[in-house]
Amino acid sequence: METFEEARKTILKELTSEDAEVRATYLKHFGPKVEKFSDAMAQAFLNWRSLDAGVKGNGKLAYVSALVFTAITLHILSMKLFISGHAVAAGNLFRQVVESVPLALLCSGKNLGVLERFIEEKYSTNDAIRDVIRHAVPLGLNKDAVTALRDAQEFYHNYSHPSHFTIASGMSFSQEGLYVGAAFDKEKVESYDKEIDGRISLAEFFSNFVDGVKINVAKW
Repeated sequence: METFEEARKTILKELTSEDAEVRATYLKHFGPKVEKFSDAMAQAFLNWRSLDAGVKGNGKLAYVSALVFTAITLHILSMKLFISGHAVAAGNLFRQVVESVPLALLCSGKNLGVLERFIEEKYSTNDAIRDVIRHAVPLGLNKDAVTALRDAQEFYHNYSHPSHFTIASGMSFSQEGLYVGAAFDKEKVESYDKEIDGRISLAEFFSNFVDGVKINVAKW
């Protein structure tokens, strides 16, 4: 049985640590994949730069550009949280990514009315994936690609509410004990690998996503 002081020190360490040791363990296992993710997101970022350069006082285009930038930065942060041992927080953030992407695409579409409703805070972003599937053809999208976003949204819904996933994240499968905060569990490496592969897959789609937004706003 832990004493109050031992418990206090454990919690204080978690609150004030940089998670460097945990992140180093993830990088030891997945370093090349993290570099692959970084390459894809760097390409997407540079592609976004040319989109943002065309804003020039256009308020509506500025909203679209900001949504694309938000999707990029949230995806990077989600990966950072994941390889720092915070799977639940990373999953919750990833769900925002898979909603930000279709939202930006919808807002880039001509005559859909989504951008205007979003600006007026009258559009529910929970509907973005449903609506982008409905409007895939006028938006020039591959329906299979946007359907994959729906599947990701449904999966990462498990991280947005208490579930078996959130319970399991705090339990060690390799030894007795529980995790308070950041963790790397060697018995969960296979599931970590799948999570990272999913983030890489989306990262490799990001530059095409930015291209799609550019093509749509050029039709305004």
